[in-house]
Amino acid sequence: MDREIMQKYIEEYGKDIYSFCVYLTRSSEKADDLYQDTFLIAMEKGSIDENQNPKSYLITIAANLWKNQKKKYAVRKKKANIIYFHDENLEQLDDGTESVEEKLVRDDEILMVRNLVDKLPDKLKMVILMFYMEEMSLNEISDALKIPVGTVKSRLHQAKARLKERMISYEE
Repeated sequence: MDREIMQKYIEEYGKDIYSFCVYLTRSSEKADDLYQDTFLIAMEKGSIDENQNPKSYLITIAANLWKNQKKKYAVRKKKANIIYFHDENLEQLDDGTESVEEKLVRDDEILMVRNLVDKLPDKLKMVILMFYMEEMSLNEISDALKIPVGTVKSRLHQAKARLKERMISYEE
């Protein structure tokens, strides 16, 4: 694959892929490595089929790399603090109709949901992030993770149920 095409994919999907990497790793340093490795693998593999959703393909590479790296991280787990990534640009833009109190409440809710998603097991977290954050279809997630669509639906249902349960208990 030539550089110009890869540059196009980086410009078009780079921010989404990086955000996905950050949410998976919960560390900006690990996310940087995963992000770079994702694009390196994509270049090594050659062409990306423009008709087959390139973003989904890149997310698949990142997810598979993370699964492999997680095994290595577990063995060599360091006692470094995890840096929580908070990108102000990921949140909705302020249109001026929201009061300061409403914005603070919304920001707290966003942070709470992010923290709850972070606490999910990886197999559930990955499905939630792919479905809601990356807006991948059930079939795309199934192909990416190499699991049946029914398993994707089940994991999505489990993740939503756990999040709902934790949110209710959090509010009480």
